[in-house]
Amino acid sequence: MKCLPFALTLLRLLLGPVALVCALTNVSRWIYLPLLVTGTLSDIFDGILARRLGVATPALRRFDSITDVIYYLFILGAAWILCHTVIAQNWFLLALILSSEAVVIFVCYAKFGKYPATHSWLAKFYGLCLLGGLIALLVFNAGSWAIIALAIVALVTNTEITAIHLLMNKPPVDVKSVFAIPKSGK
Repeated sequence: MKCLPFALTLLRLLLGPVALVCALTNVSRWIYLPLLVTGTLSDIFDGILARRLGVATPALRRFDSITDVIYYLFILGAAWILCHTVIAQNWFLLALILSSEAVVIFVCYAKFGKYPATHSWLAKFYGLCLLGGLIALLVFNAGSWAIIALAIVALVTNTEITAIHLLMNKPPVDVKSVFAIPKSGK
């Protein structure tokens, strides 16, 4: 039972390549609905179960964060195949999103020598926005609006996460907001 959070994170890690293979083999776009929902639910419940089962270690939280990046890079690959025109038209916004993610990782490594695992409320909101935006793109072949909305949320979220890392003296794990930095972490 205690390995369930790890198994859910591992499931998400495997769903990314499955999504890319589906895009490469031209499977119906509807397959992305259960893939994306399952990926998001695994991301939500791995943390909840880890805390309830008492196995929410910083290492597991970092594995969860690394898995998120890998999973979403595979999803981006699938989107490139299926929504090439929209992705190409919005390359600058996607570059901003990816750059903001890279800044968070760089700042955390530069300051703490560790991969970030902040898991703020805004990061959770961003995850839900990713679900909605990716369903719009991959299932319903939406236009640029989905990427524009994701870019706005990503930049706000990653700015907050970067600020959390800059303000803390120890690597932040599960810090809810820049306004909720624990006194022991300053």
